[in-house]
Amino acid sequence: MRKIRFIAMLSCAVALAGCGTPRSGTTPGPTRVVRDDLGRRVVIPRTPRRIVCTSPEMTEVLFAVGAGDRVVGVSRGCDWPPAARRLPLVGDFSNVSGERVVALKPDLVVATGHEQSRIVAQLERFRLPVVAYMPADIAGVRRDITAVGDIVGKREEARKVLAAFDAELAAVDGRVAAVPYNRRPRVYLEISPEPLMTVARGSFVHEVIERAGGVNIGADLVRPYCRIDSEEVIGANPDVIISCHGGASPAAIRARPGWNAITAVRAGRVYDVDPDLVLRAGPRLSRGIATLYRLFYASPKAGEGL
Repeated sequence: MRKIRFIAMLSCAVALAGCGTPRSGTTPGPTRVVRDDLGRRVVIPRTPRRIVCTSPEMTEVLFAVGAGDRVVGVSRGCDWPPAARRLPLVGDFSNVSGERVVALKPDLVVATGHEQSRIVAQLERFRLPVVAYMPADIAGVRRDITAVGDIVGKREEARKVLAAFDAELAAVDGRVAAVPYNRRPRVYLEISPEPLMTVARGSFVHEVIERAGGVNIGADLVRPYCRIDSEEVIGANPDVIISCHGGASPAAIRARPGWNAITAVRAGRVYDVDPDLVLRAGPRLSRGIATLYRLFYASPKAGEGL
């Protein structure tokens, strides 16, 4: 009986000792609990040293706050800054290899939600601590920069990133505030040429358009990221067309059947913008908003891109 009781007590002690240790066995040491954008409470190392990041936005954040030297692997698409392109790949954005991740011996994985929810669950089965951040709006971008800075012990660096971000936004806000709403340009922002897709309320990109001083013609579509018919675009008659995909040049967009009747096409206000500045909810989003503002309020002329 004494032996049985001893075994039971030992088991309890082991279980209690395990509380607060990293779920991955790769980095023993002090831990803490954080809450991510999926509402999950995750036990992570107090100071992560080897990070695999499968989110392009969060890869940018990690480098921006000065923790790029701790990133040991990324997914395809994590391509900014250029140093991130030289890191080992663990798969595509929507198809990450758990074995490749484990081989890099990370003590933390940073992912996103939605398409990567399956990846988060997959990596948890390897007993790796995984946090997911997926900003849904500009406020969320700011919040997640702060959260990632805190996780890697770079709070002051994160504050500096946010200061620059906020300063760029404030400069645009001041100019946009001076323009009456009924004088703001009506904007069609295209995120896919085949099929035609744009953005509506509920997407952070809609907020980006509005923040840059535009009026989104797709605002009332049924989903945040939604298909739109060519006839709908022609009927909405936008003043500015923004291509954010690289799949069709401004010249090809102007040549679409019936689009020569659109004000933006007739005025030469069809622009190609780097999608990573507008469709990626990271530290460069303020630059994307400033870029759109300049195009929305530029003198009408043939625009081939930025």
